[in-house]
Amino acid sequence: MKRTLLLLSLLIVPLFAVGGYHKWVGVFAQESGYSDQKIITALQYKELLAKIVPWDHRGFFVSDLKYGEGKWVAVLSKGAAIFTQKIVSGARWAEFREKMRKLFRSGYYLIDLEYGGGRWVGVFSVDLPYKDAYFTMSKKLERLEYLLDEGWSRHYKVTEVAYGENRWILIFAKGTKLRNQYFDYTESWRDAYELIEEQWGKGKDLIDIEYAQGKWVLLFAMHTGYTNQRYSSRNRLDDFIAQARLLRKRGFMIVDLADGW
Repeated sequence: MKRTLLLLSLLIVPLFAVGGYHKWVGVFAQESGYSDQKIITALQYKELLAKIVPWDHRGFFVSDLKYGEGKWVAVLSKGAAIFTQKIVSGARWAEFREKMRKLFRSGYYLIDLEYGGGRWVGVFSVDLPYKDAYFTMSKKLERLEYLLDEGWSRHYKVTEVAYGENRWILIFAKGTKLRNQYFDYTESWRDAYELIEEQWGKGKDLIDIEYAQGKWVLLFAMHTGYTNQRYSSRNRLDDFIAQARLLRKRGFMIVDLADGW
């Protein structure tokens, strides 16, 4: 399986993009299940929802959400057999988790989870092939390894890692095709991309990346269905969006979006 690092071939990345500056990072893949993508931004959550509506009518759904540099960013995707979505928010974790529990019981499972601007936002769908899901949390990053082992021992796979309100959230699900998951974190972007290269060399794909508390948190897995992965790191969001547009023309779609330092 081919893996490619986008540093020199498709774009010239300034040296300061390696570390020490804020950066937007996109993980891209071929055979992602997506046939098209759009990226929209908004300063306010309600403004973002209004911008999503027209694309929802055209068969797009929110596949990724990110809040960074004071703005909301949504990746809208087409394909992957997602026909129905619900976007739910809560001002506090206690409020949001109760809404999420009810949705899980109704067969709506999580596509993506993000915290920003003082609110939790989750994108849910009944079209995901999951059989069951649950969540767990910890205020200590080091404890996630124990929680992961506990979930894996029960034959669940991790589908989402999120951070907000001084707590780490793990979302587990049954019914995914993911296998041989691996979790790790680093204190710098330079170490993060070295870890990515290492795991790619072992045949694992990067499925989730999160930045918080000065750490890059990375989740890998096998059996993702991807035939090729790449990532792009840009300091300016408009530069990242332009680069994503070029990659989309080559069949690479965003499978995860992150921002950090």
